[in-house]
Amino acid sequence: MADLNDIIHYQLLAKEARRRADTTDDPDLARRFREIAVKHERMARKLAGEAEG
Repeated sequence: MADLNDIIHYQLLAKEARRRADTTDDPDLARRFREIAVKHERMARKLAGEAEG
């Protein structure tokens, strides 16, 4: 169950980073938030893959 909670946690972090990227006026900050979102999404997919098999 901890794996599922971790997956959800990283997905929520990615969602929040994308939301912040969309709301900021600074293009450099928006790019950095999107990079962070990708990093969190990759971690969530990695954990999901480990949980499956």
